[in-house]
Amino acid sequence: MRKRDIIYTVLVVCIAFATVRPALALRCGNNIVDVGDTKIEVLAKCGEPTLKEEVGEDLTREHDSRETRRAKRYVEKWTYNFGSTRFIYVLTIRDGKVIDISTEDKGF
Repeated sequence: MRKRDIIYTVLVVCIAFATVRPALALRCGNNIVDVGDTKIEVLAKCGEPTLKEEVGEDLTREHDSRETRRAKRYVEKWTYNFGSTRFIYVLTIRDGKVIDISTEDKGF
């Protein structure tokens, strides 16, 4: 490989890593909950959440210039509050699997 090709390859790899959002995981004791885990796996690793909510997401689809279809898709939000020394974690679950993990303020 020529030096220019190596520099180009390194530059492309750096840009790719810079644009990827780091995945957040939830640690429960010695267990890790990650995106893609099922509800059963989450319950086995972390137990029951502090709060379970069902949240509707509005979906709008245009089929042609005259027709617009509206629908609602529901996701579950599971909140884990581990106390004042850790952040509150919110897991978004769709079709029985974790699709997102986010944090909020410190717990209480």
